[in-house]
Amino acid sequence: MGKAYDELITIFTEISTVSSIQGLLYWDMNTYMPPSGINHRAKLFTHLSKEVHIMSTDKKIGELILSCENEDLDDFQKRNLELIKRSYDNNTILPVELVGQLASQSNKTLELWKKAKGENNFEMVQAEMEKLLALNIKRAEILAEAKGLDDPFEALLDNRDPGFTIELLDKWFNEVKEFLIPFVKQIQDAETQPDLSFLSRIVPYNTQVELVKDLATFLEYDHASDKAVGRIDEVEHPLTIPCGKNDVRITVNYQEDKVIRAFSAGAHEVGHALDRLQRNEEWDDFPVNMIGFPSFGESQSRFVENAICNSREFWNHYYSTFLKLTDGVFDDISLNDFHFAINAVTPGLIRTQADEVTYSLHIIIRYEIERDLFAGRLAIKDLPKEWILKYKEYLGVDVPSDTEGVMQDLHWYSQFWGYFYGYGIGDIISAQITNKLSQELPDWANNLEKGSFTPIREWLVENIHSLGAIHDTLGLVEAITGEPLTTKYFIEYLKTKYSKLYKL
Repeated sequence: MGKAYDELITIFTEISTVSSIQGLLYWDMNTYMPPSGINHRAKLFTHLSKEVHIMSTDKKIGELILSCENEDLDDFQKRNLELIKRSYDNNTILPVELVGQLASQSNKTLELWKKAKGENNFEMVQAEMEKLLALNIKRAEILAEAKGLDDPFEALLDNRDPGFTIELLDKWFNEVKEFLIPFVKQIQDAETQPDLSFLSRIVPYNTQVELVKDLATFLEYDHASDKAVGRIDEVEHPLTIPCGKNDVRITVNYQEDKVIRAFSAGAHEVGHALDRLQRNEEWDDFPVNMIGFPSFGESQSRFVENAICNSREFWNHYYSTFLKLTDGVFDDISLNDFHFAINAVTPGLIRTQADEVTYSLHIIIRYEIERDLFAGRLAIKDLPKEWILKYKEYLGVDVPSDTEGVMQDLHWYSQFWGYFYGYGIGDIISAQITNKLSQELPDWANNLEKGSFTPIREWLVENIHSLGAIHDTLGLVEAITGEPLTTKYFIEYLKTKYSKLYKL
């Protein structure tokens, strides 16, 4: 191992330490921080973001990268070097003042969004959102010029998921859209339909908290022992927040008439947490363990949420526990009726409440709007109208308010621009991985039905999580499944599962 390489890894570790502090502050801001603390917190984020940027763009890193060319590195070291160089190149493109402005503006916009959403007043946040978009477009234009790309939005895709292009995303999403829109209509016209009325029964807040904790324990996410690696808290918008090694925290939103929503959110976020926690311990502090790709990360959360916790095999085992933990609220509901109801296809307004059939249409709408915003074909002031039009066209639903429309997600009011596509790609990857799991571990569903998630989790560790970022997303998919990313398994999965449920 060379001296320059060793020094690079040391610097990377120092930068990661500051980033962990940011993660902890972000978790606190979303959970327990007093509302009046936002201005000071914005200052802290601005300071730390600038500090990370200064550390990440130090000329010494560039010099060390060049020095590494004269060192004899193995493939593992070369991959770490590649990831550091990629990050350095991306970071040195951006002026430090712009980085600070983005951090400050995103936090201000996020806090105002919370108020605007509560009051159903998009105009309240519109001006700040316009400032945030302008800063992100400026960032994207700088990146695009440096990368030799014509489209600024594509530069954001390249930053988050190298190898992804607008052309590829348009291809995959058009294939999915062409299947889904008529398939959803076919399902809606089916004679067999589930009874959904019981899903809105009241389950007390504390009961739901205990239910999510039990689910997390079943999925082997340790949030309670004296060696716990996580915890579960409440926020407006569920998310997973890595705060450091062996410290990955999940958050859930609870509503007493939406117990399945909290349950599904818990499963989703545990999927994210396991992905981060089950990396190869020998690679701790190296870029291959610390760096992740949004779309691949979503494949892990959606796998746990849908392939596992929406499966019949899971509920064959877990339903008796669910009935007990919910204090008999659903004792009169058969397993068949319950499973059909929680998998019902119900075109609706809210992405995080969407069933797995219509979910991708929610994502495609956001992707297309975001793509058009960066291309200048759409303005912030026109977002509510465009949102209404697309929801009617793709999902056949009317949007009654901006709170349930364009303000439902935090992403565009925070730092997550050029991000939504990953949720949809995550479903496509998840289906391809599930197909591979069935080939290599054909008894996985039977194990789940017997109450054991362990074989599945161990397969994930060995075949997926332990790989970290040793490849980029598309390379990971091919390394794990043996073939390039394709939509065919996702389409086949939905067609098979829901044709059976709805007797199509």
